Amino acid sequence: MSEPWITDSPTSERFPFYTRANSGEIAPYPMSPLCWTIVWEHGTNPGYVDGYVRWGSNTRDEFDEVITPFASFGGYVYHNWSLVRLMGERSPGMSAQSMDDAFFGGHSGIPPHEPHPDDERPDLAEKVQATMDSLLGAERLPDELDEDRARALAIRAERPDLSTASDLELVERALAMSPLIAEFFEPYVIFGTASSLALGTIAPLCDGLDPSLPGRLISGIGDVDSLPPSIALWDLGRMVAGSAQLTEAFDAGVEGLRERLAGDDEGEQFLAALDRVCSEHGARGPGEWDVMSPSWETDPTLVLALVDRLRFATDDQSPRARRERIAADRADAEAELRAHLSGDDEALGALDLGLHLASMYVPGRERTKLTEMMTVHEVRVAMYELGVRMTERGVVDAPNRVFMLLDRELEGFVADPAAFADTIRARYERFEELRSKQEPLNIYRDVPDIDSWPLRTAGADPVAVGDVLTGTAGGPGRVIGRARVIHDPGDPRGLEPGDILVAMVTDPAWTPLFMAAGGVVVELGAPMSHAVIVSRELGVPCVTAVEHAAKRIADGMLLEVDGGRGTVTVLEATA
Repeated sequence: MSEPWITDSPTSERFPFYTRANSGEIAPYPMSPLCWTIVWEHGTNPGYVDGYVRWGSNTRDEFDEVITPFASFGGYVYHNWSLVRLMGERSPGMSAQSMDDAFFGGHSGIPPHEPHPDDERPDLAEKVQATMDSLLGAERLPDELDEDRARALAIRAERPDLSTASDLELVERALAMSPLIAEFFEPYVIFGTASSLALGTIAPLCDGLDPSLPGRLISGIGDVDSLPPSIALWDLGRMVAGSAQLTEAFDAGVEGLRERLAGDDEGEQFLAALDRVCSEHGARGPGEWDVMSPSWETDPTLVLALVDRLRFATDDQSPRARRERIAADRADAEAELRAHLSGDDEALGALDLGLHLASMYVPGRERTKLTEMMTVHEVRVAMYELGVRMTERGVVDAPNRVFMLLDRELEGFVADPAAFADTIRARYERFEELRSKQEPLNIYRDVPDIDSWPLRTAGADPVAVGDVLTGTAGGPGRVIGRARVIHDPGDPRGLEPGDILVAMVTDPAWTPLFMAAGGVVVELGAPMSHAVIVSRELGVPCVTAVEHAAKRIADGMLLEVDGGRGTVTVLEATA
């Protein structure tokens, strides 16, 4: 039996079901020890508990050090789904099954819900009902979301000059973010959960009709915070596409691009626009829930790699043009359903409610998430500065190695860095081993021995011409294009306009690529996952929960993606 990883958690006997189906979307790889302790252990976990208590589905005494909303196994973040199911069971109009449907999207291998005598808590019914009534009766999102965003922006604006801060001051700033992360995560729990109410209200009204109808009705809602960074990158791509000089510079490759553009008027204009994007949207980046991951601010080459793909897109792929088409299609879908429900005032009232809820809580979910990410990012930049210093001093091999520390070790580290050098190297070696592992999707009671987990590169049965892969309907629409399997949004080479982007999972850092892609296929995701929300906003056909898609589908295969029906058909082998 292998030793548990340094951040690994015990399992709960009362709440034994843990899953990656939701958390894998935002944390696809093992979480660095420093991030787990600062962000998750002392931030999101207490914030999630506060969210459950605020919702009314739990009392605080139901939690202890074992029963936490998120757990770490093999370094991977797992969501305690037993707690989510309990929330559904204790909420009127919801259930354990409705929570499964909203976030698993029909993924196989999900253990059935097992009722427990303690599930019944009549004493909580009044509080839960009050929460539900408040959410269902709201006219708009509460002011607290704007107030939280203003506070997050102020934290960024008031960031001290980290280059002149002492090592200890960098540590103190990073540690000071934990309580804020917890505070901002509480509304993320509330409004992230509320976003499922819209689809849960609309979907039953569409039974027996076109399966793409629910998705079309909540597409192109607008005011989704994942989109402005992508639009900014689109504009950078248009700058390049419209300039022979910039195009020539990009044709020579992203490496060294900034140096080639410096000193020239047109190049300097582009670099100034790039710096504005990296400053305003600097918290974005691949794997942004882990402070060890680079962001657009710490590594602007990530932005350049995305712009390099977007410059080849055609004008009709503009997010602004797409939004107009989506709005028109949403209006058509609404008219179609209203005609079908004509004469049924109760059903029409439910439709009005569902559309209203979608207009509030889908943007609300993304709003609270970005506020959280902006605060998490302040940990990243402070610790990255510390990592750069320690690399220059020869203590660590690279700046990201400082993220192998636990939060409680930071003060000792800055007092005597050399004392931790061997520990950091050993942990990083083990961390890289864990990254190569394919973690179990679900864990029920017992954690399989970590060293028995298969390698991530282990293959699955390849698809053949004529195969139809089924998943969950995401962004409605049908498209035919060549598959492009992408594992890293920072290295999207080969993705051409109209290609089908195939990935294990996507997060907001992938969003700009959606504008270049003709369609999106991902292994993990559900009706309210990030990939689906963004696909609907951009009018990109999307199918999620296609098991082993990134392993089974080969680059260059011709695919038909039907985002309304949730199917992916292989039309031709590789070109």
